[in-house]
Formats: sequence, structure tokens, C-alpha cells
Amino acid sequence: MPKINRRQLLAFTSAIIPSFLASKLDSAQAFSLEKAATSSIGAKVAKSSAVKVGQTQIFSGSSASGTSIEVVLTRTSKGLFALDGACTHNGCGVAAQGSKLVCPCHGSIFASDTGANLMGPNGAPKNTLQPLTKYKVTEKAGYIYIK
Repeated sequence: MPKINRRQLLAFTSAIIPSFLASKLDSAQAFSLEKAATSSIGAKVAKSSAVKVGQTQIFSGSSASGTSIEVVLTRTSKGLFALDGACTHNGCGVAAQGSKLVCPCHGSIFASDTGANLMGPNGAPKNTLQPLTKYKVTEKAGYIYIK
């Protein structure tokens, strides 16, 4: 096996990473909750196939006022769940870690299916925060909608 020096590795990764990120951005679908107000089933967030059983995915979109928002979709054997992706402590976007959602700003932890607070900021008791906001979720014709 040929040896690869640091310069070759850097050249390879700087060529691969931008194209990988571009492919992810192209496949992401932005959604708008403004459309949810006029639709009986809500705003289209993603294809149903985008979230498999046991997965949590975060999707970006905009609220009716044009503010950027993130929606967390989690599919378990019990069903599909949709939550607001903003931590109720300080509004930072949560990140998926297994079956939990973790706020990178202060370490709060939430359940990815129910949005229940499991740990408050900086290790504070769980009753110090409100749960994440839940959205009504519907699947129809191969797409996931929230309202």
C-alpha cells in the first residue's frame, strides 16, 4: 500500500469535503411553515424515506414570519415524531445524539421522540426547562408534513 503524506491527504480532503457538503445541501429540502397555515395537512418537510426507523434527522426551514427554524424528525417503532429544534433554555439549535437531543450551548438534553427535558443546562435538574415544542406530523403520498 503506498504511503500518503500530509500534503496529499490535505489535497484529497479539500477536494472531497466541499463536494460532499454540496451534495448534502442539494438533497436538503427547505420548508416553510407559512404554507402550513393554508394547507390542511401542514408544511411539507421531507420525503418519508428520509427518516428511517431508529433515526433522527434535523431539517431547516422558515416560520410564517420568515425566521429560520429547525425541525427534528424522529422515527421509532412507535411512530414518527416532530419537534422544534430550538432549545427552550436559550434558543440554540439542538443536535441529535442517539435517542437524545443535546444543546451544544449549555448541555441541556431532551428525548428525541417526546421532547421531554432529561437534563437542564449545565447539569441542572430536568424540571428547570420546558420540553421542546411538538408539531402535529402527518405522512401522505410519500412525504412528511408538520403543522
